[in-house]
Amino acid sequence: MKGEGKEKGIRFLLQPTAAFLIINIYIIMTSCGLPTTDYLYTPRDFSSESGALVLEHDTKNIDELSSIFLGYEIYYRIFDDEDDAVDSRNSISSMKSSNIIQTANNYKYFPLKHRISKSGQFSLDISPLIKVSSNTYTKYYLNMKPQETWTLTYEDSEIVIDSIVRNRSDTASSAEIEYADFYLSSEYKVNDRDYAGSSPPEKAVYIVFFAFAYGFDTSTMRNVYSDPFILDDPVEYNPGG
Repeated sequence: MKGEGKEKGIRFLLQPTAAFLIINIYIIMTSCGLPTTDYLYTPRDFSSESGALVLEHDTKNIDELSSIFLGYEIYYRIFDDEDDAVDSRNSISSMKSSNIIQTANNYKYFPLKHRISKSGQFSLDISPLIKVSSNTYTKYYLNMKPQETWTLTYEDSEIVIDSIVRNRSDTASSAEIEYADFYLSSEYKVNDRDYAGSSPPEKAVYIVFFAFAYGFDTSTMRNVYSDPFILDDPVEYNPGG
């Protein structure tokens, strides 16, 4: 009888603990997949179409995460050999929001840059590349012109947001030297940090791109990133003179 009473007491003590565990498991399961302040939504789509990259904004980044969301970054690396480009793309294929910058640095991927001229001075370090403060526009086009400076435009508009240039060096003394146009084959140098190939490239170059949402959480004072959207294949591009 004493043993039976002791067993009942143990069962009684275990019941609240079991209930607590069940509640916690339920909370974890029902919250799975929902964004927190540590997460942003990946671009809804990112593709290469007829000489342009097309990034589609996921409006949930503003509808649900406007306090931390700032816009989108596009990172890239250039190769003069298509197989090397494919190998590099495969090497970064498992990258996630938690290691996106570290992986980019390890494989020498760099963010595309603006080139804004103000009274003869260049302002280049505007981040993110695509600033989004409302859901007025859902698509952004990076126009990869073969004989001109690349441009960034809005959906269904020819209005240029800005010129887009390479991020090829972190040691050059001149902004014009440090940030070169993609279309100038003469500007592809062996020691450029964003390029793996000969100088100049013999024919086309192959560019691997990925895009992700970027933000800043003031509660933790940390940068916040989404998982990347990596293009399936390198983009072939023919620079000019």
